Amino acid sequence: MLIEERVRAGTLGPEDAHHLFDELLRQANPVPLRFLNAFLAALARAPPSDACRDGPALAVALFSRVRRQEAGPRVAPFSVHTYSILMDCCCRARRPDLGLAVFGQILRMGLKIGQKTGQITANTLLKCLSNAKRTDEAVNLLLHRMSDFRCAPDVFSYNTVLKSLCDSRWIQQAINLLKTMERRGGCSPDVVSYSTVIDGLCKEGKVDKGSNLFNEMVQQGVMPNVVTYSSIIDALCKARAMDKAELLLQHMVDNGVLLNEVTYTSMIHGYSTLGQWEEARKIFKEMTSQGLKSNIVTSTR
Repeated sequence: MLIEERVRAGTLGPEDAHHLFDELLRQANPVPLRFLNAFLAALARAPPSDACRDGPALAVALFSRVRRQEAGPRVAPFSVHTYSILMDCCCRARRPDLGLAVFGQILRMGLKIGQKTGQITANTLLKCLSNAKRTDEAVNLLLHRMSDFRCAPDVFSYNTVLKSLCDSRWIQQAINLLKTMERRGGCSPDVVSYSTVIDGLCKEGKVDKGSNLFNEMVQQGVMPNVVTYSSIIDALCKARAMDKAELLLQHMVDNGVLLNEVTYTSMIHGYSTLGQWEEARKIFKEMTSQGLKSNIVTSTR
């Protein structure tokens, strides 16, 4: 539909959105719920643009108008899917507390969570809890309450909670959850699962454990990506273990994974810290030849 195309193109501003919304509400027939859901979902996913800096916040504002009964009977009754989209908007607008309040409305209204919407609702609730730093509750929901939503945890569910645990620096709990994921079966860890925990270990200075998990990941047939490699390479460079960093860098190249600014910058910083300026300049030139820019000041003496 045209309005979604404008959202994706970044040409729909807040005033335009409210104006179009007014026109919809003035129509004789009720606005189909599928249209409202699609419109809100498009705003939730819209990247910042000159026309609209914050699509998710705009979606929340438009929904609030309907919630205050401005629309009256001209909009079909909201479904669980509608509220799930709104919860996601709240998270993207950096207000997970509002997302949790929206979930409370679902419970208070007694809306039935069906199989088709259960997975989306549960995963969005996990996202809200994690972003609100309520990690304990997210873990409890993941491991013990997913059946309330008539679904089982999927890889997105696990990855959301793994990130929350690592952000909270509960690294051992993250490792335990990763093992639980492997043991339960039906939902194997993917590259995001492993990379999240590896990055958490490296940020805690536990490079050896991160490297061991990296090796386990490869043995399980999960191919590392640039995020996985960059996490360990950065940790090795900070530990001044440049020989190991070089070996991993070569492993990365051999597997066809392209280096990014983070990888190059880590190597430049590592060599510069050791006073190995020639090696640092070599990496710098290679980086600039790829059209990339470093985010650190590099000495060229």
